[in-house]
Amino acid sequence: MATGSDTFHRSSWLPDGFFAGANLPWVDYGCDFGANAWYPRGGLGARADARDRLERALDRLAGDGLTVVRLFMLCDGRAGVRVDPGGAPVGLDDTFFGDADVAFGAARARGVRLLPVLFDFHLCRAAETISDVQLGGRAAWLSDPRAREGLIEQVVRPLAERYGSDPAVAAWDLFNEPEWCTRPFALPWVTGAVPFETMRESLHLMASCVREYARQPITVGSAHTQHLELVRGLGLDFYQVHWYERYGWNALAGPVERLDLDGPVLLGEFPGRTTRTTAADIVRTARDAGYRGALVWSVLSPDPVSAYVEGLGSEL
Repeated sequence: MATGSDTFHRSSWLPDGFFAGANLPWVDYGCDFGANAWYPRGGLGARADARDRLERALDRLAGDGLTVVRLFMLCDGRAGVRVDPGGAPVGLDDTFFGDADVAFGAARARGVRLLPVLFDFHLCRAAETISDVQLGGRAAWLSDPRAREGLIEQVVRPLAERYGSDPAVAAWDLFNEPEWCTRPFALPWVTGAVPFETMRESLHLMASCVREYARQPITVGSAHTQHLELVRGLGLDFYQVHWYERYGWNALAGPVERLDLDGPVLLGEFPGRTTRTTAADIVRTARDAGYRGALVWSVLSPDPVSAYVEGLGSEL
């Protein structure tokens, strides 16, 4: 892990005190960056409707005073990554950077800083093909040495090189909730779960690559506080955990210092739509527990716990 002045430099994006932000995870899951058979011309750069939805969402957040937004990029690999006949990554497709330029430019224009999430645990779900687009089924990108080298060198490295000094990027989130595709913690339906040490090694290689080619800090979106051993000691500049009501109130309210981590901690997801509490109570509890900030889930995602709470920043 970086120490001394490098850690201070890389973590200096964190605002003074506690801050509130939001997940604007996607306009169209996995299809905002790069092309596939559904959108052969690409994502945000080619689809005016998608670009308009993104910009209106950013306008809403910026108008509410929120300046930190978490945004998913390659998700389960359904778009944006070129592969060889064996399925190993060989590069980003020709539309990817144009789409990313649109998203990062829209954020810069509004004074919003992004936490781009590179991959999601659905990467390892059972493969399903719909209208010539493969969803999931890419656990080999993490578990096969040749495929993983392609992922790091031909996908992660070009991203870090191109945007490693971009002011729109607050920090890089390497992987969303990797526990759910890591044995023995994996969800039952994630049939391509990889072993614990394999996931740790993959995350470590991603972190090392981003650290070499980008100046921004690095984190991983851990699903909760129970399996932080998966990410300890990987060279992260700050930690990130998620909280939902099913985890119980004590999992949120417990002091962050009890986690015994060697860096600050961000509450990277909490539900905007709740049944037993309010988003405002969650934000205040996270602040009192010692988190550096809290990002609501979410803007645009249609799942049952998503909602954006107007005036969230004023609750601080």
